[in-house]
Amino acid sequence: MFNKILLTIILFTITISATEEFTSERFLGIEAGYGTVKSRNVIGVPQSEKGVEFGFRLGAQNDEWRTTISAHNFNKNGQKYFRAMLQFDRFVWTNLYKTDNIVFKPYIGGHIGWLKYMSDDDSRDDQGMVYGGQVGLAWNVLNEVDFDLGYRYSISDINKVDDIGSMVFAVNYLY
Repeated sequence: MFNKILLTIILFTITISATEEFTSERFLGIEAGYGTVKSRNVIGVPQSEKGVEFGFRLGAQNDEWRTTISAHNFNKNGQKYFRAMLQFDRFVWTNLYKTDNIVFKPYIGGHIGWLKYMSDDDSRDDQGMVYGGQVGLAWNVLNEVDFDLGYRYSISDINKVDDIGSMVFAVNYLY
C-alpha cells in the first residue's frame, strides 16, 4: 500500500513540474517488443521465458528531454505480466545526426513503475514496484511521426520476478 501511495505522489509531482517544462510536442504511440522475463517458480527454481510484449505510450518531448507514461502486456507459456511505467529519456547529440529531413536522436533514460505478475504455476497474483533504465535511438521521419528502437531493462521488488529485458520498437504520432 505504501508503494502505491509513494508512486502516486511521485507521478503527480513530476506531472505538475513537467507541464511547465514541456511546451513543445506531445505524442501518442504503440510499441511491440521481444522480451525475456526471468522469474522463480513455486519452489524457487529460476526460469526464463522469452516472448512478444505489446504496449502503448503517451508523452511529451522537446529537443532535450522526453517523458512518457506507458503500459505493457506480456503473456507466454503461463507467465503473464502487466507493467505501467513513467519513463524519462535524455536525448544526447541530437544535432550531430541530421540528414535531410530525418533527425536521429540517441537517448538514455530511466523508468519507475508498477508490475502485476501472474503465473500458471502459482494461483496467486503478485505485484510491486519495477525500476530500471533504457537506451535507444529515436528518429523523426515525418513532422508527425517518430520511430523508436531501444533496449529496456527492469528490476522488480517482487520475489517471483528477478528482471525483465526487452528490445522494443515504437511508432509515435506527434501532435
